[in-house]
Order: sequence, then C-alpha cells, then structure tokens
Amino acid sequence: MAVKIRGVVPREGTPGDPHDQPLARFQIADWIVDPTSGRLSRGGETLRLEPKVMEVLAYLAHRPGQVVTREALEASVWAGSVVSYDALTGAIQKLRKAFKDDPRQPRIIETLSKKGYRLVAPVQALEGRPRGASTPPGDSAPQRAFRRPPRTVLTLLVLTALVGAATLLWMGPKSLGPDPAGSAPPAIAVLPFDNLSGDPQQGYLADGITDDLITALAKNPGLLVIARDSSFFYKDRRLDVRQVARRLHVRFIVQGSVRRLGEVLRINAQLVDAEAGIHVWGERYDGAMADMFRVQDEITRGLTSALAVEVSPGQRQDLGPPPTTSPRAYDRFLRGRHGFYLYANKDQNRKARALFQDAIAFDPDFALAYAMLGWTHVFDAMNGWSAERERSLAQALELANQAVSLEQTLPVAYFVRGLAYRERGEYVKALVEAEKAIAYDPNYANAHVLLATLLYYAGRPEEGLALIQKAIQLNPHHPYNYSFHLGQALFVLHRNEAAIAAFAQGIESNPASERLHVWLTAAYAQAGHQEEAEWEAGQVLTLNPEFSVARMRESFPFKDPADLQHFLDSLRKAGLPS
Repeated sequence: MAVKIRGVVPREGTPGDPHDQPLARFQIADWIVDPTSGRLSRGGETLRLEPKVMEVLAYLAHRPGQVVTREALEASVWAGSVVSYDALTGAIQKLRKAFKDDPRQPRIIETLSKKGYRLVAPVQALEGRPRGASTPPGDSAPQRAFRRPPRTVLTLLVLTALVGAATLLWMGPKSLGPDPAGSAPPAIAVLPFDNLSGDPQQGYLADGITDDLITALAKNPGLLVIARDSSFFYKDRRLDVRQVARRLHVRFIVQGSVRRLGEVLRINAQLVDAEAGIHVWGERYDGAMADMFRVQDEITRGLTSALAVEVSPGQRQDLGPPPTTSPRAYDRFLRGRHGFYLYANKDQNRKARALFQDAIAFDPDFALAYAMLGWTHVFDAMNGWSAERERSLAQALELANQAVSLEQTLPVAYFVRGLAYRERGEYVKALVEAEKAIAYDPNYANAHVLLATLLYYAGRPEEGLALIQKAIQLNPHHPYNYSFHLGQALFVLHRNEAAIAAFAQGIESNPASERLHVWLTAAYAQAGHQEEAEWEAGQVLTLNPEFSVARMRESFPFKDPADLQHFLDSLRKAGLPS
C-alpha cells in the first residue's frame, strides 16, 4: 500500500549549470562540511550524514540566502524517483538535529511556510582536503549514531542492488512480444492522456480517463497491464515511446488526448507497437460528457480488438455497465480520485473524501465512490490522522461492504476491506479479501503487495516474495513501500545481503522512514556487518529516541515465533535498547 506518496518530480536546471556541479569542502557558520565523505566537523566533534541528507545541505549551500522550493529540492536530490512526502521533511529535521538548530529561531536553515527553505547562515568555500590527509582531528572519537558504513560495504551494497535490478529485469518479458509458446500475455502501458482543453483545471478529466482505461484493461487476464503509479511516472514527460517501453518492459503503449469545451468532449486514442515502431490502432471520438462511458467502452474494445492476435476471445471479459449514470457524480468522483492519488497529506485526504461524498449524493448506487470513500478512512487510520482509529476502520469496512453489495466484482472494494482487516489485526480475513481483489483484477499491483505481506507474516515467505516481485513487475516505478516489503520477505528467508539492498533502496526515496531504518539495522546485524548495524541503530534512535525492541514485538504479526525472534534478536545484536 502506497502511503503518502507525493509523486515524481523532474530535474530542473540545464547541463552545465554551476549549481549542479560537485561541491568542494565549505564552511557553514562554525561547521566544516565535506560533501564527499558526508562529514560535518566542529572542533573535536565529527558527525556523518546520510547521502541524501548531505545532498540537501549541499543544494542549499549553493544558494545561500535564497528561498528554495520543496519541488526544486526534490527535483535535484531525488530526480527520477518516487518521492515520499516525508523524505525532504525528514532530511531537514536531521540537518537541524546535527547543527543543533532551533526551527523557531533558526541560525542555519529557515522554513518559510508554503514557500520552501532558506540557508540563513553564511557559507564560505574552503580549499580541498590536503593531499594525503586522512580524517580531521576528533574523527576517531566514538560517534556510533552518525558513522557511515565503510566504502567496502557500500560497494557490496551497490553490487547487490545491481544484481537485484538485473534479476527484476530478467523477470520481465525476454522480448517485448509474447513467447513462442504464447504463454506470456502481451504487456501494455497506458500513458497519461494529454489535456488539450486549454484549462489546466481540466487535467483531472484526462487523468480520470487514463485511470479508467488502465482499470478496464487490467481486468483482462489475457493482458499484463502496468500499474497506475508507473504509468503516471511519465506524466508531462516527453520521451520516445520506445524508450518508455524498454523501461517498463512492455511491447505496447497507449497514448491519447482529451479536449473538453463545455459539455462537448473529444478524445483521441492510439495503440503503438513500440517493438515494431508502428501504430497498430487509433480512433477519434466526439460526443457529450454524458457519452463518456460509451466512449471509454469503445476505446477499451478497440484496444482489445487490435490485440486480438494475442488475446483469445475466451479471455475477454464483459465490460459491464458504466460505474454511474450521473455525469455530475462522475465529475465529482474524478476530482476526488485525482486528489486522493497525490497521497499528500491529511488535508488532501479530507478534500477527496468530501468529493466522494458529493458523488454518492448525486448517485447513491455509485459503488466505486463508496469504495474510494472507504479507502480515505483506512488512510486516516494508517497515517495516524484519525482521532478514533477503530471507528475509521469500521467506517471503511462499512463503505467497502456497501460497494460490494452494489457491484460484486469491484476489485478496489475487496482491497479496501483487506487493508481494513489487516489494520485491525484480522489477518486471515485480510488474506481472503486480497485474494478476491486479485481474482477480479490479476494486474492489481497493490493487491499483490497486500497479499505478499500477509503470506510472509503467515510463514509462507517464498510465496510472499513471488507476489512482491510480481507487483514490482507490474509497477516498475513503485513507491518505497514495495522495497520495504521486498526486504522483509528476503529477511525472513535469511537472504540478508539482498534484504540490505532492498531496504537501502527504500531509504533512498524515504530517509525519514523509521521502519525502513529498523529493518535495515536488523539485516546488517544478521549479515554480520556489525559496524553498519550500529550506525543504522543510531539513525533509528535519531528518528525516535524512545524506540525499544519490546514495542516491535506487537508491530509485526509473525505467525511463526521463530521468525519474530529472529527479527528481535537482530535488533538487540545491533545495540538497540530492549
């Protein structure tokens, strides 16, 4: 389940921009900063920062006194990654802790509400480190909480990550087409449709049509359909379709555009065979907003018809009735879903909820709106936004049940029920719901992740690992929680080096995630990297000074006591307090 995923931001700047060049040693206030080693030093005190935290500091140091937006920082530091909303916030918090800076009376970094950040301390460039110099005075002092892993271990991690990446690439189709035996389904990605309405506020409509096409195609078991997260990675990016196809390991790409003028709608859609470099199919549809569902059905049928050589008639499913007969309900729903998928914050979640409630008011039989409304309540519970967590989960179940009573084959309704049951600790029920979601939508990546977690907690880690790998195949540009769950499954299987690489990849996207640091600590300890385990343990205590191993006993519901003990012993071995 993707939690608080903000999205992907493109890198700003142009080649040759001096701001993008590596930064030599410099001084901020009375601190010496060495970006290459990740070290801060002052007198006899030396601290080490995580790489992404140091990159944030270096970016700000290039622009002293300037207001730098959150978007610009994310674009530079996390370019091309799915970014957790907390990633930058956590990095700023760690910098403040290192500099002993008070956010209410900042001496180093100032936060400007709704604008960004500014480095207010003076910055002075320093000469590079003298030839042959080792570490500055004081670096030999014990600094367990802030020591970085040695270069040899980092090199090992990089190599492990590369092997893991190669493995994931191998999991995809060997060629972009089906195999000679015809057993591999054709792989397809629907890229975000362009909004040609001349009004950016109409972007939700183009995104909604894209979402609906992905959902409709994903229900077809004869297709492998890339998940929404990875398709929307390419929103507003102008890349060659062949390049996108290679990155996503698909053969077919769907592109299109939407133009709305009042109640008049024009939709263009085309199917491209990226391997052959040809247009396979394309149509233009004109009609009123009230005709939207008919048009979407026609596009879906046109696409599956164009793929007839790969999709046998017996594999096609009836598209069924439209989700609602009310254009006003559908409009409110699209606006709500557009905001919800930002995974931004509590406020955005509440706004999405209000729009889903409006949609239901216009159409009390709108099953999908009930399911999405239920998801907002689960999201409240999962993120600690609800004052009454159990009540939020009960509301989510009630709404998901209502959705199922209206539409028995709605995958997202079962997914929401599965999430709610998992959060309530009813794991068997959650597993049943996740399996139903996948049965109705074999390409539902998030449902594969949900089921994977339940399986490896239940003592079936090999099955869980296979499912999380399937989810990554369906969602190559996945959020950080996929890496977290991949690492958990590998850890349970005692594949510690691969688990380290998975957790480290998750931390790249979300350095503020306490649970990722906790599990990386355990994996280091089990792999025999004691120094690195102790350093990560320090990161855990930086994020949560009240952390205790005992509290972890109730946090992860392992059925096999040996799996739980294996995890807890690893944390104690790393030096975390009991």
